[in-house]
Order: sequence, then C-alpha cells, then structure tokens
Amino acid sequence: MGDVEIHRTADFKKLKRPTLIMGFPGTGLVGSVAASQIVESLAMEFGGYITSAEFAPLAAIHDYKPMPAARIHFSEKLNMIVIISEMTIPIGSSQDVADKIYEFAKSVGASTIISLGGISLQEEKKGVFVVSSDPNVVKDIIAKKIAKPIKEGATTGVTGILLAKGALDNFPVTTILAESSEEYLDPKAASNVLKVLARMTGVQVSTLKLEKEAEEYSKDIKDAVLKSRISKKKGPSANEGGSMYG
Repeated sequence: MGDVEIHRTADFKKLKRPTLIMGFPGTGLVGSVAASQIVESLAMEFGGYITSAEFAPLAAIHDYKPMPAARIHFSEKLNMIVIISEMTIPIGSSQDVADKIYEFAKSVGASTIISLGGISLQEEKKGVFVVSSDPNVVKDIIAKKIAKPIKEGATTGVTGILLAKGALDNFPVTTILAESSEEYLDPKAASNVLKVLARMTGVQVSTLKLEKEAEEYSKDIKDAVLKSRISKKKGPSANEGGSMYG
C-alpha cells in the first residue's frame, strides 16, 4: 500500500487559490457523473492522472479517446480544478488517495475542496444535503436555504477522510450529496448537485444533458417495471421454455 501517485501534465501555476472539485463513484454514480458534466460543459483541459497498483486495470473512453480512469482537469479562466474517477476507489487505498489529494490541494494553493456525491435517504424526494469542515459554509447554506445541512451521521471513503482532515486542519472541505437511487445511474441527482454547486461557487454548469438523460432513464425504468408486472400476471410462456420474450 502507499503507492498512490498523482502525475501532473500541467503546472497549474496560473491558478490563484483555485476551487478543487472532486467527483468519485458512489450512490447513483452521482459524483463521477456530475464531475464529468463539469469537465465537458466547461471544456476543461487535461492536467494529470492518478495511479496505484491497487486500481482496476481500465481506461475511460470519451469521444473515441482513451483516458486514465482517475484524472485531473482544470480551467485557468474559471480558476477551478476537477479530480474525477470513473472507477471505484478500493477501500484499502482510500487513506492514501485522500492524503495525496489533500497534499495536491495544498501544493496548488486551493482555497477549498468540494466533493460531489449521492446519498440514499427516504426522508424527502431528491433532497440535497451538505456537510462541511467549515462552520461558515454550513451557516451560509442554512441562511440562503441552498441545501440541508446534516447534523448527525457518517460519511465514508476518500470524502470522509478529507472531511476529517479538513476539520482537524481548519481547512474548508465540503461535500454536496444529492438523494439518489442506489440501484441505477441517477443523472437527475447529478443535476441537483450541480445546481447547488452553482449557487455556492457562482460557476454555472449546463444540466440540460443530464435532465434529458434523467427523463429517458425514468421512462426506461417505468417500462421495465410495467413489463415485469405484466410478466408476473401472465406467467412464463409455454412456447418458449419459460422465457417470456423468446
């Protein structure tokens, strides 16, 4: 363990106390989907990648081009860095990944780290929640009614470690969590996260693509549920050896 490395392909020297956004897979894949939308919508440049012997051996393919699954993008114009992973970070690597991201954030003079993700809750439909190591962020969230703060609970993985480090080091680390489905990709939740992020940072990210995908997913899911109900009523087809659709 302890072999996680961040490889820079840009120097980031023109960035001045940038905002660092982080999006990793999790509930509804909200974090990685939202981060990917930021990178695409804002046409961010490729700035580096993260490696570890513990990572899954895969490459992400976007617009016909293979890329590292865990990578860094940035925008000098918006003074922003995005760290995105399209693979699940192994539990055993979480501490090392969090440490390296924290070190990277400090080295580029980041003003804050904001993690995007999903949370499975039943209390309200499609709610968005915020946890922060900075009490001022929580106060602002409450005052502006941007999202709901979480008073009690726990968060795990890289984000959980970063929140704890930020609290101990008086460094602002915040996570935005949209209520999301656990069973399937949830672009609507990713859209909800980005809307809250926009209100917090002032950086607008188009969510039209995610909204359209959400409508299509919703229709597909409803169709699947309907077909499932019909199949239960009809029973298996005798003509196809028990297969309903043949």
